[in-house]
Amino acid sequence: MTGNINLTASMRTNLLSLQQISKLQDRTQLRLSTGLKVNSAIDNPSSYYTAQSLNNRADDLSALLDSMGQGIQTIKAASEGIETAEDLVTQMKAIAEQVNTSGTYVPDKEYFIKEVGENGAVVSTAEELRQAIADNKETICVYGKIDLGDISTTGGLSLQENQKLVGVEYFGNFKDGKGFSSISAHSSKNKTFINITQNNCLVSDLNLNYEDTGNTGGYHILSISGNGITAQIQNLDIIGNLANTTDKGAIAVSNNAICNISKNININLSGNRAHGIFIRNNGTVNIKSKSITNIYTNNTIGMGIKTNNSNLNIAKDSYVNIKALGIAALGIDNVGQIKINIEGKLQIETKNQPGIASYQSTTNNSYIFLASTASIYLENTTGIYNGKSDGTTSNIIEIASGAKLAFEKNGSTKWYEVKENYKDENTSATYHGITADNVETTLNVAQTSSWQTPADIIAEQEKEEADKAEAEKKSYETYQKQFNNALSQYDMLINDSAYKGINLLKEDTLKVNFNEDKSAHLLIQGVDMTSEGIGLLSAVWNTNKDVQTSLEQVLSAQKKLRSAATKLGNCYSIVSERQNFTENLINVLTEGADKLTLADMNEEAANMLVLQTQQQLAINSLSLASQASQKVLRLF
Repeated sequence: MTGNINLTASMRTNLLSLQQISKLQDRTQLRLSTGLKVNSAIDNPSSYYTAQSLNNRADDLSALLDSMGQGIQTIKAASEGIETAEDLVTQMKAIAEQVNTSGTYVPDKEYFIKEVGENGAVVSTAEELRQAIADNKETICVYGKIDLGDISTTGGLSLQENQKLVGVEYFGNFKDGKGFSSISAHSSKNKTFINITQNNCLVSDLNLNYEDTGNTGGYHILSISGNGITAQIQNLDIIGNLANTTDKGAIAVSNNAICNISKNININLSGNRAHGIFIRNNGTVNIKSKSITNIYTNNTIGMGIKTNNSNLNIAKDSYVNIKALGIAALGIDNVGQIKINIEGKLQIETKNQPGIASYQSTTNNSYIFLASTASIYLENTTGIYNGKSDGTTSNIIEIASGAKLAFEKNGSTKWYEVKENYKDENTSATYHGITADNVETTLNVAQTSSWQTPADIIAEQEKEEADKAEAEKKSYETYQKQFNNALSQYDMLINDSAYKGINLLKEDTLKVNFNEDKSAHLLIQGVDMTSEGIGLLSAVWNTNKDVQTSLEQVLSAQKKLRSAATKLGNCYSIVSERQNFTENLINVLTEGADKLTLADMNEEAANMLVLQTQQQLAINSLSLASQASQKVLRLF
């Protein structure tokens, strides 16, 4: 038994040294094989448990990294959906703009405020209109329908020098603009509705509606009066009822004033002695080229145009269409010293009264000239009359070669071209007339084919407008279908923008946790990007106003999509930054744990080498210590 064996002190010392070296070698070999200097709590409880805590947190954060990655993918899916949705909305905008090329509905009031400038005014009420005139605003735009009410006391409107009283159509061909701007009034006290006594005024693109029940006095719907005064009117629709016993006019020009009609005028007038255009006291009316003037009267002595000591010039390529259907109404009635120069096209219908006549006075000194470019179509009239004279005056009708005349009688029309200049200078007490019955014997004419009358031209215009409206309707239908198809694709796209069941474009909520106890997180509230949610409605286009409404919806939708994209971009940045932070933090935690537990392999290898050397030395020492006992054995 070992207890019976006695070892020397040196042997015991060497044996203990070898045992210690062996333990150290085992520990070093373990460190070299595992790479850890702390393999269990026995090695170093503090470092072991600290490292384990750090590694556990790193593991937990690694699991959160996956959640963050999935959150980023959900945001990316929504972002891709918004990006493609923007492309579809841009396409829808392009479709609507293709339809909206021929003008828009009437813009907001602010648009016209910019158009009239600082020295203009856009008015919507009677008070604003009167104030703008009083303030001498240069351009006054009537926005909407203004009713001045009863002007028996206050009177009508009196324009100042250089003022322009216009409607919205003056600034552009807005699809719903015609008839949008109007001024109406009524009176029982013989008041002129719009009075121009200052120079260089313009009245344009308005509907004027006036009723005056006064029976006498010099009142009119639109009056231009004064020596040297020049005014321009265009694109007016005038409807009036003037109850009177004296001559009144829808448009009245007097006292050396000049009225230029530069574009279209429509007059519809009632009242016993209410005339479409009334020119007197050396007034002048110039109906300019390319303009269309329509005059309709249906009262006893309501002339289409009545002149008295005045001038009327109807330019080449202008069109005048007169229907004077009162029992005693003429198309153009001349009284006093007048001069009428006709170069354009006229169509005149009466109830068997003269179409044009110096008819009422024996002292006219009137002069009526039909130029070679003139074309006059007389419907149900007795013809063209040169008034009788008292023998001291000379009333003249002159017709140039090339002028054209047409007479309709008993439903049959004959068309003529004048082949030789004609001049009738009447100094007699009888009327001289050119009628359907005597035209071929009075004038040197040849029958010719028909030409475009003002009525034809107006009918053609109406047909063109109707055709254009029909084409626009078909265009609306075609583009409307394309628009709604794109809208349908938009909604399908939004529905497909989900990731793992979460769709941030349909108000779903995404929560992304950033730490182990979920105390740090980002809650992303989705938004409703469906067509209904952003106010993008299915198109129903009948007018350009409908198209404009869709355009406004599209522009609003673009803003909402971009706002949502910005919000998602911010969320993406936050989650990405936290993802990067978490990855770095995991590295920090792992590195910290490693510093507590990892062995230095160079150091452990050196330790092993030292231990091996020590072991060899200890073995050698043990061998030396045992030599004394060996010497004893040699004695035997």
